[in-house]
Amino acid sequence: MEAAHNAREPRFGGIDSPSRLLRPAHPDDAFASAGDPAVAILDQHGVVAYCSASVGELLKRDSQELIGREASHLFPELPLNKQTPGYNLAFAAFWGSAVVWLEVEGLTPEGRFVPLEASLKRISLDGCPFIMLGLRPQDADTHPNGQLSRLEASAETSLDAIMISDTDGIIRYVNPAFEQMTGYSREEAVGQQSSLLKSGFHDAVFYEKLWSALRLGQDFRALFANRRKNGEVFFEEKHIRPFIDENGNIVSYVASGRIVSDTLQETLLRLQHQAYHDALTGLPNRNLFMDRLGQALSRATRHNEGFAVVYIDLDDFKEINDRHGHAAGDTVLCATARCLVSCIREEDTAARLGGDEFALILLDVARHKDVEIVLEKVLATLAHGACHRDHESDEEARIPIRASIGTCLFPLDGRDAETLMCHADSAMYRQKSSHGQGFHFYSETDPPRAEKQARRQ
Repeated sequence: MEAAHNAREPRFGGIDSPSRLLRPAHPDDAFASAGDPAVAILDQHGVVAYCSASVGELLKRDSQELIGREASHLFPELPLNKQTPGYNLAFAAFWGSAVVWLEVEGLTPEGRFVPLEASLKRISLDGCPFIMLGLRPQDADTHPNGQLSRLEASAETSLDAIMISDTDGIIRYVNPAFEQMTGYSREEAVGQQSSLLKSGFHDAVFYEKLWSALRLGQDFRALFANRRKNGEVFFEEKHIRPFIDENGNIVSYVASGRIVSDTLQETLLRLQHQAYHDALTGLPNRNLFMDRLGQALSRATRHNEGFAVVYIDLDDFKEINDRHGHAAGDTVLCATARCLVSCIREEDTAARLGGDEFALILLDVARHKDVEIVLEKVLATLAHGACHRDHESDEEARIPIRASIGTCLFPLDGRDAETLMCHADSAMYRQKSSHGQGFHFYSETDPPRAEKQARRQ
């Protein structure tokens, strides 16, 4: 074993004095000001290549005997790799050092555990990678909760947005940079779920990977599309780390985020808009509509409100395409989109689900009469039709627009997204099959989805 260690011992390529190894990797290095700092230099395999006399004093051993030893054997709790138990330096990127409980025999008469503040920094010597490990004794009553308190104190001045949550995902701390980035004050954020910023643009698989990694004690890095308090979407590079106590238990999650550059932000927003909006009309597409429906359900449940889901299908749209051409059909679709947006409030949603099918979410309505007012306005506005100029004849024609509309109310007609969509769709097909051009409120006598699908085929 000794021969193996010696074989891996690095040569420092002409370094005359070990003091050169003690130059701090950063001007703010916490151990740079000590007269005889307790510092060890580890090679890329985690083997001690240099050890100051102070390290030997801390460990009550001859420092020269430690050279060639694997640091993971001396200090199993150090986070030198992802498999290391006691991954307590999860937040080192914020702070630069952290308190870890190092298990070393014979250091205290009461037991084997002694708290040392440890700092790990990557350095390069003559082009070779090394790790500088700095050690400093701490009070014996240091506890992981105290470590988190120190992290919070340090995070107050961090430029990164930092959020600490417990294992249930409840936010316990945010720093000023988080408040500035998200628009949520500390009072508004603390106590909320860590999904507070969820934008709806990541699928279930994304979050499954996130939680799977964290629960295994692993880091998770990704580009997040999040939503500010004012509803604006922004993109941040986020790094989430588990915080593990001296017993190896995950007690918190620490997340740091940094907004991407303005240029990348603009590019991502453009791509995001293309992914969640209809290219022809500019309206939200089905994916974004379903996200908005989920938000409406959460809001209505939280505030004990009602809302309406409306399905709209254009009548005789195939005939418009056959008679006037597909360009005229596109004109009708765009005119319909403009009509829907003009008839609803800013907080409501109008979407194109595909083909000639559109949908609305009307917030904070609980009675049929409230919805009827909006739908009558929609039908009246659509009746004006769409102007289309035929490029061959150069003649302008007004194409009438007729629509069959079905609607249902939350919570009267359903309490989940799938049920509400199904019932609004059923109501629309009942209207189309009976009269067309008008609206119908869902009732239990409307045909179920299976019959409707069979009728479509």
